[in-house]
Amino acid sequence: MNSPSRIVVGVDGSPSARNALAWAVEEARRTGASVLAVSVCQLSSSASPFGDAHRHELAAAIEALGDSASGVHVDQEVPHGQAGPVLVERSADADLLVVGDHGYHRAGVLVMSSVTSFCLRHARCPVVVVPLEGAHHGGPLMLRPETPVR
Repeated sequence: MNSPSRIVVGVDGSPSARNALAWAVEEARRTGASVLAVSVCQLSSSASPFGDAHRHELAAAIEALGDSASGVHVDQEVPHGQAGPVLVERSADADLLVVGDHGYHRAGVLVMSSVTSFCLRHARCPVVVVPLEGAHHGGPLMLRPETPVR
């Protein structure tokens, strides 16, 4: 790949999304990639106070990383639309798409959220699903877009 590496990460303010952001920043530090942190506002008005809330929440999540984010180039974006399609579109030329594990676990099986499932079905790059800390499974799961999802 001739262009610099890029990691796109979905951030929605949840604990699992904060874990995904931290994982993406650490991976960027390790590989020299840049990060695009995306917080999708699902309301249509660009003048909406909800867009401002998303921008503030995203900036706070990045700031909360403290020194672990220093030296890593992190861009922020708060587009409007549906989270799954927006994340897939923003990651079209990325090396990785990172999302938090918003699903739940039943009998040891992860049942993924609709956003995660959409990303896995439609992304053109590998997708990393980062679990909530303390979850009873073994860490981030990287899936290629062609991996079957139930």
